[in-house]
Amino acid sequence: MGRCKVKAHVLKNISRPILNWQKEMGIATAQGTGVSPASFYETMAAKEEHYHNLISFTTVEYNPDDGLVYCGITAADRDILWTFDPGTKKFSSLHFDSVGEKYDIKIHRSLILDDDGIIYGATAGLLEPFEYLDAPGGKVFSLNPKTKEIKILSIPVPHEYIQTIALDRKRKIIYGFTWPLHKFFRYDIKTNRATNFETMGSHPHIPAVDDAGNLWGQWAIMGSTNNFLLRYNPEENKIHFLRKGLPKMYTADSGGIDGMLNGGDGYIYIGTVSGALMRLDPKNEEVEYLGKPYPGTRLAGLCIGRDGLLYGGGGENYNTFIFAYDREKRKFYDLGRVYDPDINDACVIVHHITITENRTIYAAETDNMERSGFLWECKVEI
Repeated sequence: MGRCKVKAHVLKNISRPILNWQKEMGIATAQGTGVSPASFYETMAAKEEHYHNLISFTTVEYNPDDGLVYCGITAADRDILWTFDPGTKKFSSLHFDSVGEKYDIKIHRSLILDDDGIIYGATAGLLEPFEYLDAPGGKVFSLNPKTKEIKILSIPVPHEYIQTIALDRKRKIIYGFTWPLHKFFRYDIKTNRATNFETMGSHPHIPAVDDAGNLWGQWAIMGSTNNFLLRYNPEENKIHFLRKGLPKMYTADSGGIDGMLNGGDGYIYIGTVSGALMRLDPKNEEVEYLGKPYPGTRLAGLCIGRDGLLYGGGGENYNTFIFAYDREKRKFYDLGRVYDPDINDACVIVHHITITENRTIYAAETDNMERSGFLWECKVEI
């Protein structure tokens, strides 16, 4: 058995809870049944407090070189990249708003530390059709943690914004999937060349690169909610559209990938939208169901601790959890809810996690419909 000591850290928050999202965002009224069409940017800009303070945490990456947690957030004012110091408990802005544009409103599952100390990231957006052609597209960027310099490297897919990336550290390739048209791209860092493979019909919440350098993700039949695995081989420059998906937990399970990482043991570990943990063997493309660590859906966060344990986080509707999985013993450890008793509040959705050397997990909270998202510190005791 184990547990987590949980503390919520607040970067920004609104002055009072949102009681009715549609009414307070100005997209519906009590007088009528119609919905007023508005984009995310238009809705947030209507109230200054929402524009600057109604945020979500969407990606986190711990950097052992400086001991900071790098945080990508959703924010209409484009101030979307911050650091958190676990020692001082202070946030600091990296001022992405000085290099981004109007539609760069979040960093969504897209911060990765490379072996040379550089952090790579990508910007996401929330576009509507009437904004699409005016929007330049999501940016692949680099961040030097020592100098804090941010460089925009590429807009790999014009007008599309980048939901998630993976990094092939050996070949220096960044892979990404976009929204809203679910396009897949490859960006070669050394040559500064982007290749757009067009739509996949779907995208994983995060992809992963196996030991042989293959990129793993998902695709879907156009218009379908059922997802299937894909594998991209960089040597062949070919996408293999597998005609198989992840095991389903229930009839309506889409088989969507919510979390994914290379476990360093030859396997790819997958957290599913249905809340299950699975293991993919890239050599034979077989998927094994490992278990369901907590009730409910969403298993978005996965990372490996220095102790060799696989740590995960997920859940939704304030029933969110942290767990550990011993891969040798095939044993789950329930580490408890992401709940801070000091403020009597819980994380509504765990969107991403990262872990420090001393087994402190930081969980990114997103899509809270009552307040801003917080950064949740979970000190693990096993």
